[in-house]
Amino acid sequence: MSEIAVQALGVSVAFNGHRALDGASLSLPFGTVTALAGANGAGKTTLLRALAGLIPQATGEITTAGYDPRTTPPALLASVRAYGAQAAYSAWDFTLADFPFLSSDPALCDAWLERLELADLRHRQLSQLSVGQKKSAHLALAISSLGEPFGKIILLDEPTVGLDFTRQELVQKACLDLAFAGAACVIATHDMNFIRRCHQVAVLSEGRLIAYGTPATTLTPAIIYETWGVS
Repeated sequence: MSEIAVQALGVSVAFNGHRALDGASLSLPFGTVTALAGANGAGKTTLLRALAGLIPQATGEITTAGYDPRTTPPALLASVRAYGAQAAYSAWDFTLADFPFLSSDPALCDAWLERLELADLRHRQLSQLSVGQKKSAHLALAISSLGEPFGKIILLDEPTVGLDFTRQELVQKACLDLAFAGAACVIATHDMNFIRRCHQVAVLSEGRLIAYGTPATTLTPAIIYETWGVS
């Protein structure tokens, strides 16, 4: 297995003539958590979705776990990468007790529901859960569907939004543990506490990648001011 989990070379995305992503290039290794940081509209979600294979019109080179996610059969792609959208949504009002049966690994899903402190809510339907609880439940399902984390890729869009402090810590620790077990986690987030705990940070501004490296080298006063306009 290659040490490189995700590679993007000159990736661009345009929507109705607007360039949402402009020539982004980065190489992300397994065993790490990478934060995609930037102001609203910087291109974080667009890049994350392109890496997940959800934007087929994306141009440039993209490799996810050795595959081009734009052309790889969905079933094969789903066996090596999981994508968690910012808004948790289900067309059916399942109970949490149903979730393990939706996963390719029911026992692992059950374990993740326990780890994310949802075990006592198994009798509840999704409509009876808070936004944060729904988000955590979908996260458990996405992660468990990959099976063992070694060599897998987890792409999450704002996984801590809507979560209380305790659940934020549970999710952050889960991502770090998955990376320690050999997965690659890529997180689009505004959560600066989470960003500072990641192994590397890719900072985007107006669709361009303007900095990539460790938190110490990317979250400098100059880059923070250029990106967010604050000191």
